[in-house]
Amino acid sequence: MQSLVSSTQTAVIKGNKLVELLIEDNIHKKTKSNIYRGIVKNIKPGIEAAFVDIGFEKMAYLPIKSSDNIKNGMEVLVQINKEGVGTKAPKLTQEISLSGRYLVLIPSNDRITISNKILEEKERFRLKKIVKSFNKEKLGIIIRTEAVNCDIDKLKEDFDLLIKRHQEILKQFKLGIGPKLLYRELDLDTKYIKDNINEDIDKIVINDKTKYDEIKSILSNINKDYIQKLVLEENKDVFDLYKVSKEIEKALSKKVWLKSGGYLIIEKTEALTVIDVNTGKFTGSLSREETMYKTNLEACEEIARQLKIRDIGGIIIVDFIDLHKKKYKENLIKKLEEALKSDKRKSEVLGITRLGLVEIARRREKDSIDS
Repeated sequence: MQSLVSSTQTAVIKGNKLVELLIEDNIHKKTKSNIYRGIVKNIKPGIEAAFVDIGFEKMAYLPIKSSDNIKNGMEVLVQINKEGVGTKAPKLTQEISLSGRYLVLIPSNDRITISNKILEEKERFRLKKIVKSFNKEKLGIIIRTEAVNCDIDKLKEDFDLLIKRHQEILKQFKLGIGPKLLYRELDLDTKYIKDNINEDIDKIVINDKTKYDEIKSILSNINKDYIQKLVLEENKDVFDLYKVSKEIEKALSKKVWLKSGGYLIIEKTEALTVIDVNTGKFTGSLSREETMYKTNLEACEEIARQLKIRDIGGIIIVDFIDLHKKKYKENLIKKLEEALKSDKRKSEVLGITRLGLVEIARRREKDSIDS
């Protein structure tokens, strides 16, 4: 992780390979999950929307139903659940959610849900039972994947912290008038570390002392042993030091080579992203159909990686090398779906079009890395 004048850049490396790249503008910080006191300025019943002043240049967009008691001039407690992208306004919600390391608090509902990634029924039952024991007011809670094997003390501590944060937000909402930022979510890099730190992470390298101290404080609250993973390389270009810059350059070029000698061509338009798969130098000793099939399978892993690294959202069209065997086509879709499962952002493979193109929809949350 390195701080530059205009941005903070974080690279996640696994086996000397770039798997994720986070870039946050230090001038225009991310706003997703921030909570505001907003003023309703314009209600549009026809499109079931209200436009709300939260202190931005552009009005934010709040979906509403006819049953919602919302009027012009009204103060509302809102949270950004989708950043403004390009000409689109930020999208708001009145269902406030506050995320801790193990739990997410949603005070406006009363459901206890649990991460789909926690598969063991015994553990799911244990966690729900613990959370119910201290959730006396029956508030909405999501039990996160990180909660696996947590004891009651850790979960209760996380819950109490979220309750305290919510109470402070409500208090701030009542103080003063006009649009106001009530709660700012952690920086992208800090939140990533807080949410993903575990025994498998070997090292966290930072080149900024202020950020180092901030991360150190967060890690001390999670597990003091994790502080040993922190390395400060003050004022150094850690991306060059750890050969990350070359990886980024390679990963973000229009042409991306596959190990086999095949390659991808990635092109973005305003409406969608097109990925073309080619056999390139890959000939091998296999038949032509087998060669094309093997290249396509290898491309699936790289496509999933590229969508994460570049933070590409919206509609993605993949032009795989044409296959004739039905079994190969079915396996290809399964492989692509499997590769996309490691992505925390919701992605869906929509199937093969009549022209043989594969369509993917990936939730768009902010501008992609190249912008």
